[in-house]
Amino acid sequence: MPTRLARALALVLLSLLVAGACRNPEDPDPLVGTYFATTFTMSTPGQAAVNVLSAGGSVGLNVANNYVVTGTMIIPASVNGGATRIVSMNGMLDTAGTGIHFVQAADSFVRDLTFTLVENRLEAVNQTVDGTTYELILTRQ
Repeated sequence: MPTRLARALALVLLSLLVAGACRNPEDPDPLVGTYFATTFTMSTPGQAAVNVLSAGGSVGLNVANNYVVTGTMIIPASVNGGATRIVSMNGMLDTAGTGIHFVQAADSFVRDLTFTLVENRLEAVNQTVDGTTYELILTRQ
């Protein structure tokens, strides 16, 4: 007659086998793909939030299999104090620890945001960097 420990081990092994059989190793990485900003707002204390996308701004990027990121962010002159700002999004995604972070040479607020993967979106919502609050949602196409 099997002992309790032997039965428990058998159940653990069976659950691991079933879980492994259910996961398809061919499934794509949920972070890999092409993303475009579908929400991009900025607000400073005492002022209404500015919709950067409706002002003519954009964020577009690609995340490759090794989490290498390429792309561009454009902040229009009307939002950026009179001068259009074009920022390289080139760099890497850091998925270690809590959340997802962009590691990039360009000095922008994006590398200070913490993103969360929600379905097909990378979301940074209600996060403040240097006194400005951002909502940036990047949707995978």
